[in-house]
Amino acid sequence: MGSLKNLGQGFLVATALIWIFNIASLFINGDAWIALLYLLILLIPLTSLTYLKLKNPKTQASYEDPSLHLCLSVYPSKWRKLLFSFQGVALAFWMFDLATTFYAINVTGLAVELNPLGWPLGILGALSYYAPTLVFSYILLFKIKDKISLYAAIPLTLMTLAMSAMNLMAGAQNFQVFVDTATLTTGVRSGLMAVIGTVSLTMPFALKRKVNQPKAVLP
Repeated sequence: MGSLKNLGQGFLVATALIWIFNIASLFINGDAWIALLYLLILLIPLTSLTYLKLKNPKTQASYEDPSLHLCLSVYPSKWRKLLFSFQGVALAFWMFDLATTFYAINVTGLAVELNPLGWPLGILGALSYYAPTLVFSYILLFKIKDKISLYAAIPLTLMTLAMSAMNLMAGAQNFQVFVDTATLTTGVRSGLMAVIGTVSLTMPFALKRKVNQPKAVLP
């Protein structure tokens, strides 16, 4: 479960960064209303996480020497978790590429798949790399406890990030098609803004009610 949490954290952080990039691109070169819509969607998890952080602050202070974190031999478990979280970052970049490729090819018809396998079979090319790399990284970081496995996972992680960087660049190019073509009509604009704005404002109150709900005591 801990490894899945690390993977999810890396995925969510990368997704948030991609989302911010999308908002900036839409504000600068696209439909500002869609950018505002994206911003409101981003506020839903942000307001929820902010409330949960304020509701449950960490009270225990850390007295560890920060300089020690630079040494892999001192806190290997933390480095293992950090390295595995980068696998989640790579998956987020890949998913961004897939989503924008689908829009550029299937929705607009303005792009073609350069992979010789074509679309959507081109997905198998990246999947054949990310799937075994994810499994092998998990084995190195969490199943083999030797230090050598930790050191071996570093170049593997760097290679995965390099591969995913290409997915990120391809996704950014595909997203430019969305920036150039996507618009919202006045009626749809108003309705979506109202719905997403309402959800963004009410989510913290729903969480507050859920957190403050008394737990049943078993006899």
